[in-house]
Amino acid sequence: MQIKVKSMRVRMIGLFVILFTFFVSMVFAQKESKSSIETKIAIETNLESRLKRVLTEITGTEKIITIVNVELINEKKETPTKKKEDDIILPGVPLKESLAEKKVESVMMSALGEDTRTMIKKLSVTIILDKSISAGVMEIVKKVASGLLGIDYQRGDILDVQQMRFQKNLFSWNSLLYPPNIYWIFSVLAALLLSVAISSFLFGPFQRFAKDLVSAASTSAAALKERSSEQSAGFSSNVSLPAEISMPTASRIEKTASGKEPLFSFVNSSNLKELIFLIQNEPSKNIATVINYLSPELSSQILKEIPQDRKREIISTLSKVVEFNATDIEKYESQLKSRIDFLVGGTDKISKIIDTSDEKTQIEILNELNTLDPQLATKIQKSIVHLDILATLDLAGLQLIIKQIGTFTFGQILKNFSNDKQQKVLSVLPAGASIRIKQEMDLGKPLTAQRLEIEKKRLTDIIRRMRDRGII
Repeated sequence: MQIKVKSMRVRMIGLFVILFTFFVSMVFAQKESKSSIETKIAIETNLESRLKRVLTEITGTEKIITIVNVELINEKKETPTKKKEDDIILPGVPLKESLAEKKVESVMMSALGEDTRTMIKKLSVTIILDKSISAGVMEIVKKVASGLLGIDYQRGDILDVQQMRFQKNLFSWNSLLYPPNIYWIFSVLAALLLSVAISSFLFGPFQRFAKDLVSAASTSAAALKERSSEQSAGFSSNVSLPAEISMPTASRIEKTASGKEPLFSFVNSSNLKELIFLIQNEPSKNIATVINYLSPELSSQILKEIPQDRKREIISTLSKVVEFNATDIEKYESQLKSRIDFLVGGTDKISKIIDTSDEKTQIEILNELNTLDPQLATKIQKSIVHLDILATLDLAGLQLIIKQIGTFTFGQILKNFSNDKQQKVLSVLPAGASIRIKQEMDLGKPLTAQRLEIEKKRLTDIIRRMRDRGII
């Protein structure tokens, strides 16, 4: 009975050893296989990256394909096992060998008692270059690749260098609908919308706001400067420039209740002389009709140019309420408007030309006109505005001019006058104003010749407007 129990125990131990050996062998084989594949991939990737990096430097292009295939072998070196020390053996007693201990020892030795090293059995390398690479560079590539990878043709290594023409990616509109192109499209559209929004803001409400802000700042600065100039120079603060000088001379045209412009609205101070020339020989009724539709200022100027006998008839016609034919009046207005545009020449025209010319041109025109019509030349000579008139103005006139053109500019223009005329102008001004202008003449930065001519012309225009309105 005891023999049977021992036999069953031995069989159970043997079965357990066999199962354990099978399990350990499977785990070790799987581990070894996985380790070999990872090692192979790591070696191939490293060699490919090194080779491509070096060849890119040599060829100067990234159009390179490197393919490395490695065949590995595992060289196993068994570690020596320690000899089992001799057990104490009793004389005459046979040694018992345990089958279970023998199997376990062999399994553990196979799993842990070996040293496995990886070696390259064969190396296959394929290099693909662009067609643009020359033959000389191809030879260098072969030598460098062979030396870098350690190609050994005796063990069966293969190095294959080929050339091909790399194809460019053809453009397709459908590709715009997929990433990353569609991201770029959205980015560009967003940038455009943002630019349009900013532009609309800068050139729209912000532009109007900036203009209003600059205009308000300029007005405030000018008012402050003039106020300080008046206080320091002794100018009278209650003297102001008439609105006729600072405002344009164009007449204000008011529309009638029907929305149309009033009759004879084309007549203004600039073409009034031409109108008088056209209607001076017209019937009194026609002259009265024109005067009826003009402003009182323009009407009075026309009556000044009409002879006394005809003036009586015109006033008599205006004093009566008479109904005229609307068609006849509109037709007469149209005739005058068309005729007035085609009037050429005249004393006023030549006077304006001379007034707006520089001093040299004025002298030339007057000399030519003096040979043709001495009386007209004398008349125009008297009507021309010269800056010398400043020496004949009173305090009020000088204050108006200085306030309009500025103390600095007035001093720079006066600097070009003769000494006696300078003294005449300065003697009229108060002591403080005279000292201030002298400082501008002596210490102020001189104007350039071009700027000085522009300021002289501006001062002449101011004096002319003041003279035409009877202010000076």
